Amino acid sequence: MSSSKQRASFGARLRYAIDNFMARGGLSVFLALISLFAIAYAAMALLRLLGGLIWPDENLQALNDQLWRTFLQISDAGAVAEDGDANALNKFWGIATVSLGLVLFSSLVAFITQQFEARLQELRKGKSAVLESGHTLILGFRDRSVEVIRELIIANESERDAAIGVLAEADKETMDDYFAEHIEDRKSTRIITRSGSTTSIDSLRKMAVGEARGVVVLNEAGSSAARDARANGDARVLKAILAILAACDNVAPPIAAELHLDRNRKLAEALAPGRIVAIHEDLILARLLVQTSRTSGLAVVYQNLVGFEGCEFYFYRHAGGWGGRSFDLLQLAFPACALLGFRDVQGKIHLNPPASYKPVDGEEAIVLAEDDSTIRCLDAGPALAPALLPQGRRELKPEKQLLVGWNSKTPLIIGEYADYASPGSEIHVVVAQPTQTIKSAVDALRESRSNLSIKLIQADVHSPDILARLQPESYDNALLLAGDGESAEEVDADSIAILLQFRQHFRQTTAQNGREPDTKLITEVMDSENIELVLQTGVRDFLISNQFVSRIVAQVSQEPDVMAIYDDLFSADGAEVYLKPASLFFGNLPARLSYAQCIVQARARNETLIGIRLGGAEQSPENNFGVRLIPPQDETFDLGPDDMLITLAEDEQ
Repeated sequence: MSSSKQRASFGARLRYAIDNFMARGGLSVFLALISLFAIAYAAMALLRLLGGLIWPDENLQALNDQLWRTFLQISDAGAVAEDGDANALNKFWGIATVSLGLVLFSSLVAFITQQFEARLQELRKGKSAVLESGHTLILGFRDRSVEVIRELIIANESERDAAIGVLAEADKETMDDYFAEHIEDRKSTRIITRSGSTTSIDSLRKMAVGEARGVVVLNEAGSSAARDARANGDARVLKAILAILAACDNVAPPIAAELHLDRNRKLAEALAPGRIVAIHEDLILARLLVQTSRTSGLAVVYQNLVGFEGCEFYFYRHAGGWGGRSFDLLQLAFPACALLGFRDVQGKIHLNPPASYKPVDGEEAIVLAEDDSTIRCLDAGPALAPALLPQGRRELKPEKQLLVGWNSKTPLIIGEYADYASPGSEIHVVVAQPTQTIKSAVDALRESRSNLSIKLIQADVHSPDILARLQPESYDNALLLAGDGESAEEVDADSIAILLQFRQHFRQTTAQNGREPDTKLITEVMDSENIELVLQTGVRDFLISNQFVSRIVAQVSQEPDVMAIYDDLFSADGAEVYLKPASLFFGNLPARLSYAQCIVQARARNETLIGIRLGGAEQSPENNFGVRLIPPQDETFDLGPDDMLITLAEDEQ
């Protein structure tokens, strides 16, 4: 009885040991199968040799023949035919060897196939490590990912083999299929996707975050989401930033992060000052929408300014020093780019400084150029005649603005309008179903913005009759805001429907009055793929929300300091971009003038010239709607009353 228990106990222990060995993974199983194969081969070879001693076979006298035939039969069932002339005992051992080999080899092949499929499945899940350096890492997967990647592809054009890594909790195959559908031309850039938590230190290390050139942290909550959702999205972004710092031992690459709440943006930037830039999407878009609505053609200028396509901002330090030259002289010393200002030794940005401003040798020039290879500073610029006396200034009149729709940016837009508008200006906000929250927000804005008359109108602009009663042709500008929706496509579809209603109304007004309304129609577009549809509605001024913000995010991830330039440009304080009639700069038009002469004349008005818009081409998409940024200084233009100079200036006058 006790002996039976002891044998059972030993068998249980043996099975337990085998189970533990097999549970270690694929290598243990492979070793077990190879061991069984070796044992089976040795056993069958021994039995065959013993059988040869009992019943000798004249066809198999040599020992090596017996061993070789045993190996062939255990590894290949067809080899049993070689025993056709053998005696009965050897035929029996041949059949037994083949049968045993079929079991063992099928198990081994099945195991190898299973491991191969498991490896493929692991690759599909995106769990393997990324062995890259100098790549850009994007954390999160949403519609903005495509725009950011497109911008980075442009930035990587000069590289032979560039990489972008995307880490998100989405399935790898889903991400790969999405990017394959939306990004056809990847040029020299590879897109590497991995599935995992964006807040996991191990996942970030697998993405080689410490070797990355820059990191983009996308917020899973959009700006139109509820406050709780935005707060939760911000919390995950902050956690992801902490994980990045931990994975990089607090020596992280530049990080551009989307954060909705002010307190979270301040908290994020304090984690690694100078390395983390928190992007305020709503404020950026509000400022851009206001500026582009007040200046016709400015949207096209910003499309060429923001991001890596077209012109870019660079910080340039002249090796030989500035030689005590003033800003107006240095402007002409950059023949193929535009000198916009300087960053002093304390890091402060000075855009459009006074003409007499003399940078010290430690300061960096802020330059607008098509590529850093075009930046060069001459010892002396061309000798030009002094500027003519500047012409008069524009008279500012009260404005009347129509704002259609309400979203998270609307209060910011109204506040930005108040910073620009002259006293007596009006802004009317049209909402189909104003909630109590909207009404309270409008009341608060009325109290805080005394220079602006704010009126809330309940109306559905989808109705032609209601739109006619609204009389949009009586306004200086009509700004159509993107509404709320499940996707950018859904939001843009509604915006385009409203645009068609406005276009039809303006056509009827033109037929009745005999002239086109002066009202400028501006709209917000979420998806850049809908630009052609918007152009079909007759709108020439539009802001591509996702594209603009994505371009800024991508650029800041590579060069964090450029955000300070955007903050200055988009703010009502300091220098902004304006398109001003050429008649404000020159008295006798038309006239043939070189671009260098235009620079000198703009400087006489304390403005910095960055380009020209030719009125004759402002309706031509092929000619970039007439916008020419930083043309060569020796290029000449026949400027007339319809042409504009694009300048950095303190105000629009």
